[in-house]
Amino acid sequence: MTPELHADAENARRCLRGDLLADELTTRARELAVTWLHRRSLPDAEIATRLGLTTYTAARIRARLRLPVNPLQEVVSRGA
Repeated sequence: MTPELHADAENARRCLRGDLLADELTTRARELAVTWLHRRSLPDAEIATRLGLTTYTAARIRARLRLPVNPLQEVVSRGA
């Protein structure tokens, strides 16, 4: 792992713990944090809340990474 990627991963972990805001992260660190929370099946709104982002920004990052909408999010967006 390159030193830059290691630093991004560590900063993403710090953000998930609440020690850093997403605004303080590099683009790659934000992408890592969104990916990790997405893998936990969290919807965009919850990812946004945990990282201190807007829902739009969390969804935009998820879409840029070509991550699918989580099944729970589909149900919520349909109003079920």
